[in-house]
Formats: sequence, structure tokens, C-alpha cells
Amino acid sequence: MSRMETIEVPAPTQDASRDHSWLALIALAVIAVVQVHFALTRTINWDEFFFYGQIVDFTQGEALRPLQTLHVQLFQWIPGIASTGVDGIVIGRLFMLACALVTAASIALIAGKFARREYALAAALVWLTAGFTMQHGWSFRTDPLATAPLVAALAVLARSRLSLGWIALGGLLVGFAGMVTVKTILFLPAFAGLAWLRWSEAKFAPAIALRIAAIPVSAAIAFAALYLWHGSVLGDADAQTGASYASGVSQSMLFAGMPIYLHFAVKAAIISVAAVAAIGFAFAKLKTRPRDEMIALAGLLAPLAALLIYRNTLPYFYPMMLAPVIAASVIGVAAIAERYSLKLLIAYAAISGIVVWAVDGPGFKDQQREIQIAADTIFDEPVGYIDFPDMLPAHRKENGFLTAWGIESQHARDEGYFRNLLEDKSVPLLLTAEPEKNPTLLAVMQGLPQQARFREDDRAVLRATYRPFWGPFWLAGKTVPAGQSESYEVLVTGPYTVTGGSISINGTRHNAGSIIALDRGMVTLENTGGGEAGIIWGKALRAPDAPPPERPYWRGF
Repeated sequence: MSRMETIEVPAPTQDASRDHSWLALIALAVIAVVQVHFALTRTINWDEFFFYGQIVDFTQGEALRPLQTLHVQLFQWIPGIASTGVDGIVIGRLFMLACALVTAASIALIAGKFARREYALAAALVWLTAGFTMQHGWSFRTDPLATAPLVAALAVLARSRLSLGWIALGGLLVGFAGMVTVKTILFLPAFAGLAWLRWSEAKFAPAIALRIAAIPVSAAIAFAALYLWHGSVLGDADAQTGASYASGVSQSMLFAGMPIYLHFAVKAAIISVAAVAAIGFAFAKLKTRPRDEMIALAGLLAPLAALLIYRNTLPYFYPMMLAPVIAASVIGVAAIAERYSLKLLIAYAAISGIVVWAVDGPGFKDQQREIQIAADTIFDEPVGYIDFPDMLPAHRKENGFLTAWGIESQHARDEGYFRNLLEDKSVPLLLTAEPEKNPTLLAVMQGLPQQARFREDDRAVLRATYRPFWGPFWLAGKTVPAGQSESYEVLVTGPYTVTGGSISINGTRHNAGSIIALDRGMVTLENTGGGEAGIIWGKALRAPDAPPPERPYWRGF
């Protein structure tokens, strides 16, 4: 492959009269070390559990769709070396941090198309130290894994000689990113703007137009090849099904109206002052650039519009969205340096990133690990369970991901989601380990106001089926007060242990500690003793000796 192009840049002025690339590189190295600590210690986010759970499902032969699951093959080795899911996610985070560093390097390459090297490196630093990049740029989810190849492909388009090798590489990177996430489409304006700039630089030569057009063609070929290969491994490579799924996901991603997560945009601005300043100066300077450069820069800035049309603009999305935006904002970095000081900007960006790390607050990773260890202690073999994010990857999550979108999908059904699930599968465990500010299953089981997000029939079947066991663990079963008789619908088949005292089941008396097998259907439980008695799923399962970890188990964004 050919070497990257050399770009002509304007003569330096004021603070730019001395090259401060070394200072930016030192700051980048320091921030990289800080982010390693962040990745090793910060509380696992629910999306990371879901992402990791898909990997474990793949290793256990569970069915998955080919689209947006390519990571399961890349990381299938992690569960084999990690003692818990929490530890596996931490290992994966280090790989994602490497992706973030690739993204930063690619931002510098793109930015070098429009400004001096020191400004380009400072732009990379501004992106890496933006508040949400510090906190989520290395998280174990699709975004970092897609952002790195996308921004690298933008760098190929911006800086390479567009030889056959570079064209193939650019297409492969885009095709790979498309398999990782459908959010790749949000980068289309960035590619279009740079394509126009490269074509204009070649005096609109048809040969260059063909080379540029070859990149999306090669991307489509790469995507198709990866889809078919990955689908064949999963046993599902149906193109029509994949297209239907992609269309459904894409439609659910978009909205019109007031941004749903506007408060996160405000927070992002507060903890990313250097990035906001660079973007602001970039917009102010945009019209001063030559027309074709202005078109390219506008395309790179366009992903900011995702805040107005994309539904899930949660903090982890910002590093992905801002990568091309900050690359274009190098003209804002240059303006700040010329008006004030590049050294000051570099120092402020680095210090602000360190401050975000220093004041991040307590982590709850140890509590999360305790819950996973408890599950493996209680159950000799994997069991089916219901929870919010797939917090117990060593066991079988039987319900969907209970995000706001997931709950809305369940609520829109004509019939109860959980009753159908329990009638179809045996699910002995319910795990109520959700964020305190957004309880879902816990709200249902404890009658909290947030339970209203679920259908009434779903709430009723969960409360009727499960009883407390240990901390956030609930098992199928029922307790009956002394001297009373109650009906119980068995929706979870298998062995049950009599607890408390003796109890009669459909007229047959069973002593405490007895183990009985129950099939689906209604049973009558009669407690003629003087204390509470009941039945609970499992063969005399024993709770951990230690008390359950105290809530919270999570931290907010």
C-alpha cells in the first residue's frame, strides 16, 4: 500500500510558531494511562452485560441473528479465561480501549488534512478527554468496536492515494463496522463530504471518481461476505430476515421532536468544555474555508444532527458521534490556538479529562461480582432466569433486554409477555438487580410506582410465581400463612422443596425439607401448622452464608 499523503498547511502564527506536537503526545499518553485505570475499575454498565451475554450465548450454541453480533466471534475466547462475567467484561474493555486509541490516531490523521500536525494531535486529545469519552469511550459494547474502523476508513479516504490496496482496506473497514452496528449509517455525510473534497482536489477527474466509488462498492462486498460467513457460523444467513431486522432497528432508532435525552447533551457540554469550544469555533470559521473544504468539514460535522433524529443518544453514543465532529473541529482548535494559546488548550483538555476521572465517584463492580459468584454458588448447573440486562451470563437469560424500548415493545403486545414466556420455558429464577433510579422488575415485585411501565397481567404473573430467596434472587414458589389454604399456579416445572413447616399439596401432606416434583397447573397449598410454610423451587438450595451486597449495584451515566 502507498504511504499517506503529505498535506500542505498554512504558515504558523503566534503560539503556533513553535511546534507543540510533543506536548500533545505527552498529554495523550497520560490520558491513555488514566483511561486504563478507568476501564479496570469503573462499574459495569447494563449494556456491557448484555453485550457480554451474547458472547456467552454464542459459546453455548444459542441462536443469534447475524447482524450486530459479529463481536461474539471476535471475543468468544474471553469466557474461557474469565472467572466471572465481570472479569470477562474488564478484559474486553482493554480491547475497546485499544479501539479508542485507534480512533484518536485516525482523528489526528483526518484533522491533519485541514491543519498543522500539532493542531491535529490537539484535536485527538480534545476527543479523548471529552467527558463521555473518558467515561464510556472504552466500554465493552458495539460503539467503540465500530467507531475505530469507521474513523480509520475516513482517514483512508482523506489521506491515502486511493490505490487499490487502500480502497480495499477502506471498504473492508466500513463493511466490518456495518456488521457491528447499523449506526454506521450516521457516518454517511462524513464520507460524502470527504469524497467530494478528494474529487475536487483531482479536478473532478473521472478516474478518481471511479476510485472513490469503489470504496462503497468494496464496503458492500465486504459486508455481504462477512454477513454470509458469520451467518453460516450461526446457522442463520438469510438475507431477507437480516434486511427486515435492520429495517426494524433503523426505524426504532429514529424519532422526530424534542430530543429524548436532552439532559445528557447538557451534561456532555458541561464536562467537555474543550470539545464544545472547538466545535463552536469550527462553526464560526467554517465559511472562511474554501468551498470544497467547507463541504467536507460540514459533512464531518453533520453527525451532530443525530442529537435531533436519533433516539438513543445516551452517553456511550457521544464518543462515536463526536469522532468525525472533532476531526472537523481542528479548524476550531487552530482558531483557539491562534487567538489564545495551544499550550493552554492542551493543558486544559488534559486536566479536564483527569478531573472527570478523579471525581467519578464510587464504583460497584465488587457488588456486581458478588452477585455473579452467588448465582454460581446457589446453582450447581445453569438455570433459566429473568432479569434486566443479562447480569448472570453463566446462566440462561430467557427474557428480552428490559430497556425502555424493550419494555415498550412488551407493553404493546396484545397478550402478556411473561405468561407466554413462563408457559413456554421453565424459568426458576428472577433477578431484581436494577438501577435504583430506574427499577423495573424490582418495582414490580415491591409494588413501586415504576411498575406501571409493565402490563398489569405481566405484573400479576411475576408476583404470583416468585418468592424471595436471597437479596435480589427470587425463586419460583409460594409461602402460605399459618392456618390458611391458597391456590398456586405452577408455571415453573421441576423439583420444589417444602420450607418452614409441613404443608399439604392437593391433599397430600409433606414435611419440611421434602422434595417434590411439580408439573404445570394449579395446586392447592394448605398450611395447618402454627407458622409460615411454603414451597420453593430447587432441591434444598442453600443461600450464601454471607449477606447479600447492599444496593446500589449500578451507577448512572
